[in-house]
Amino acid sequence: MRKGRYQLRFLAFFALLVQWAVPAHASESTAPMTYVHLYADEAGISHFREERFDFTPGRNDAMSLHVLEAKGGATLLRLKAGAVEDWHNAPRAWFLIVLQGASEVTASDGEVRRFGPGSLVLLDDISGKGHRTRALGKIDHIAAVISIADTPAPAAQ
Repeated sequence: MRKGRYQLRFLAFFALLVQWAVPAHASESTAPMTYVHLYADEAGISHFREERFDFTPGRNDAMSLHVLEAKGGATLLRLKAGAVEDWHNAPRAWFLIVLQGASEVTASDGEVRRFGPGSLVLLDDISGKGHRTRALGKIDHIAAVISIADTPAPAAQ
């Protein structure tokens, strides 16, 4: 019974979030939804790149879709306020959606970016030097991660 109430609360929250994120007057002229992609190149150096979702028409003119092809489910990730994760790789390719707090991520090419609530990042620097993450502020950094790969990255040797 409790699980059902939590699921209903989640669905209600998600519906409110969608209403807030997509105005009622949204149309194809609306700016595309973008995300930051943190990836490793052939030399193992991580970089940031801006990308966008391509939506295809749905059942009617009011709806369009982008399938994330998530294969590993979703997980909540928490980084304590002020914590630092030294150089590491993403354990698998996944989308990270910041829910609370903020973080500062340093790619191994030296670029630094900050991400707060609502930020959407595709992390797939599963090889190479990776990236460094620092939780900013006085509250824990909490993010939802949605895996898009079947298997974890190979273990560091």
